[in-house]
Amino acid sequence: MTVNVKASIEIAGVDAAMVVFEAVVDKHINQQVHVLREMVIAAQPTWLSDAVAAYHTLLVVYDIQRTTYAQVQQFLQSQLEQLQHQKLTNKKATVHEYFVCYDPEFGPDIERVSHVTGLSIDEVIQRHSEETYHVYTIGFAPGFAYLGDVPEALQVARLDTPRTKVPAGSVAVANQQTAIYPRTSPGGWNIIGRVAGWNEQSGLRLKAGDHVRFIPVTMQRFLALESGASS
Repeated sequence: MTVNVKASIEIAGVDAAMVVFEAVVDKHINQQVHVLREMVIAAQPTWLSDAVAAYHTLLVVYDIQRTTYAQVQQFLQSQLEQLQHQKLTNKKATVHEYFVCYDPEFGPDIERVSHVTGLSIDEVIQRHSEETYHVYTIGFAPGFAYLGDVPEALQVARLDTPRTKVPAGSVAVANQQTAIYPRTSPGGWNIIGRVAGWNEQSGLRLKAGDHVRFIPVTMQRFLALESGASS
């Protein structure tokens, strides 16, 4: 696929520049962000401190003792011009599969999602689990992977009032995205299930660009998997 780059470079602090692509949730734009990050790191500029990719932005942090914003801006512009002439190839992504119980005991919002979308609970489970999701970025908390894209028929807004406590391993949806809460924390997404055998290390294995699949299991199977994980 030939790259059509539309991006700007902005000041993001006294020691940072931001490359900003079109502000949409889009796999191709996200791929451009990550390829640009790889290019910046591979160039090994002596002033580079960090390069942090998100949905449609790349934050480049630099050592102000070694360079200036103008020089960083010129470097990034050169990288964007090179990106313009590249062809993005679909790398073989690492695929992570998780067993999920969508029982209302673990998915307290699944009935609400069913009502809002007009889908039956079985259809909600089917629509959610038949997709292969792209890891756009990691954020909010360590191991919290933003996954897309949720089928349009299944997209629902966030909760009006966030919960103060969402159990670790909870599977949730919000608009175009889905995610697994890596640890117990507050959250405002719609909880529709829980991953069996989830632990603190599970989320840390997910990297931007990876793929995620959810496999529905019964409550009985979930409990068996949980028992095996804890033994």
